Amino acid sequence: MTTGSIDVHSHYIAPAYRSALESVGKDRIGGIPVPPWTPELAIGFMDAHGIARQVLSVSDPGVDFLAGEAAAGLARECNDYLAGVVASHPDRFSGLAVVSGNDPEAALSEIARCLERPGFAGLGLLSSYDGSYLGDPAFDPLLTELDQRGAWVMVHPTAVPTTDKPDLTIPDFMAEYPFDTTRAFLNLLVHNAFARFPGIRWHFAHGGGTIPMLAARMDVAAAHGKVLGPLLGLPEQSADLGPESAREALAGCWYDTALIASEGGLQAVSAMTGTDHILFGCDWPFAGLAYPPEGDPQPAIGTLFGPDDQEAIYRANAEKLLAGLPQQTESA
Repeated sequence: MTTGSIDVHSHYIAPAYRSALESVGKDRIGGIPVPPWTPELAIGFMDAHGIARQVLSVSDPGVDFLAGEAAAGLARECNDYLAGVVASHPDRFSGLAVVSGNDPEAALSEIARCLERPGFAGLGLLSSYDGSYLGDPAFDPLLTELDQRGAWVMVHPTAVPTTDKPDLTIPDFMAEYPFDTTRAFLNLLVHNAFARFPGIRWHFAHGGGTIPMLAARMDVAAAHGKVLGPLLGLPEQSADLGPESAREALAGCWYDTALIASEGGLQAVSAMTGTDHILFGCDWPFAGLAYPPEGDPQPAIGTLFGPDDQEAIYRANAEKLLAGLPQQTESA
């Protein structure tokens, strides 16, 4: 394992966020009981596993489990708390801002407020909001702003309502999470959003869900978008797709290793994008039980890749995304 790795996929739980979850009776996220979190606990995990920096974000369910202004208000509270954490530990943490996906005006205001502040590396978005997926034209004003800023955007999955999935006794993090990430990627693709918003640096959690297995299907749909679009009921933007659209989108995004760091999972993502777009991520504290008490949390990276590729995955690729941001590129 590369010494001083950068973990781009870990979560924080602000006190106001925990209180808001409790106020609506949410004690589990993705089927996992909400774990304890403090900066000190996070640093303890990092020190035990050779991690120099974590890029912190809000996990599912974001802030839109609250309605209207309450969601936007919770986003502001979380972002202000995160800014304080980063200011207190500038050599250990960076942050991704959270916004209300159901309130475009508030989201644009919060983006302007946060992405110009030290400590914020980009924005965290959920794969969908109340059944509307990224790529839907309703998100175009938000994506236009992020495109103009050249923003790093992490897409994290969310649990779909129980009425929209099979009645199986399977926790959401095992299947619905990767499926929803996949749906978001596909919706962005068929709306030609990757080409229309080329400035966004897209980062998909958990290796992109199941998209590595769907590359061939995407190729066919994109290559014949003009013909297949009307026949299959695809959005009108699909007519602008071409033979290289799917492959360019797949190869141009970043994908983290959280909960996919087996040899098979890593090989699938590497074949899709190359090691220059793979990011080390732990999904701590929710995936804490997946790792040993200390040492390399994802040994398959070292087994599968040589030293240069390991350096890229563990640190160098994340440094490219963090480059030029105040308080965010110092070594621990």
